[in-house]
Order: sequence, then C-alpha cells, then structure tokens
Amino acid sequence: MLSRILRNGPLRRIAVVVLLVLLYQGWLGVQAIGKADPSVGADPDDRGRFPVDVVLDFPPERYHVLELQKHGRVAGTDGMVVHLRGVSPAGLDALAREYWIEGLTTPTGAAEP
Repeated sequence: MLSRILRNGPLRRIAVVVLLVLLYQGWLGVQAIGKADPSVGADPDDRGRFPVDVVLDFPPERYHVLELQKHGRVAGTDGMVVHLRGVSPAGLDALAREYWIEGLTTPTGAAEP
C-alpha cells in the first residue's frame, strides 16, 4: 500500500502536506517546553484563573493584542510585555505554543491591578 501511495502523484503530495503539518505541530510543542516560568499559575483565583505577563521580542501591535485577548483580559502593555488577567490553564498552554511569544511570567507587584 505504501508503494502505491508513493507512485501516485496526488497521494504523494497529500502525504507530504500531512507530514509537514505534523512536523510543524511537533515543533510548536517542543518549542513551548520551558516557555512558561514555573511560578505562573501558582496562585489561581477561585475560578482557577491567574494573571500572566506575556513577554514578546517586539512591541505588540493590534493583531497580537487581539490574539492574546482570546486567552485572557488585557490589562495593559509595558514596552514588550502584555499583561493578561484571567488566564486559564488551557489558555496558558495555548499561549506557550505561539511561536511569536518569547516567555510567560508571573506579574510583578507593580503590574497587579
């Protein structure tokens, strides 16, 4: 069956696309490891949500802020850091998989509302 797929042009192209998607998803998972500081989420509220500072390698633009709003409430920006509130554990995992995010840290006392 594998040899039939390799001989068939359209099936070969589909197999290559599927392989590339799987490799990309694997890369996103690997690069997400260690992106979140171990202290992030250590003190959740009664709903299990917590604040997170999203560290970028560039000043955030409107697109980035809108994408971050999918995972929590934006409480402001400080240079290359976006302050999020109300982030769930699933949201933290999703943020860590974004390739354009450098790191996720616990907010400092000055950034708390």
